[in-house]
Amino acid sequence: MIEILRYPTSEDWKRCKLLALNTVSKSNVGEVSDEWKRKILQAEHSPIRTLMFTIRMEIPYYCSVHFCRHSIGVQHYVSTQRNDRQNNYDRRGARQDALVSHIMDINAQALINMSHKRLCFQADTATRQIMEEITCKVIEVSPDVGRLMCPMCDYRKGCNEFRSCGYYGVEQ
Repeated sequence: MIEILRYPTSEDWKRCKLLALNTVSKSNVGEVSDEWKRKILQAEHSPIRTLMFTIRMEIPYYCSVHFCRHSIGVQHYVSTQRNDRQNNYDRRGARQDALVSHIMDINAQALINMSHKRLCFQADTATRQIMEEITCKVIEVSPDVGRLMCPMCDYRKGCNEFRSCGYYGVEQ
């Protein structure tokens, strides 16, 4: 189960534009057009790090660990497996696929970066499927961000992995 609890509002976009304009000594925000949103996201300028998403997931523990490897621009809140805090199972014998509740508070840049790794066909299959579902959910609420979520090979127009899956041409 994946649920988007928070995504950028029109007020968040106005703030993002204000911050961007401030960097070039301007202050008249005016309208925030879809074209401007696409341009700043595509350029990956720093104000997109103020556009926040909160994503709640019920996912296998081992997939949660994969997402927790991402630490810049994201905070992870994962339900505990500690025996003194829960009584659903014994942590010492828990399967790696035991479900955990995982909430990510993540900015747009970090979400795009995370997709580069987790949509790769070298990523774990279950983790990739979760990232695909996250991408679909983001497209529903924030299409301009969602359309930039892709495997690294699509982003860079080639594979930079040590061992290519073959999706984007031959091994390098």
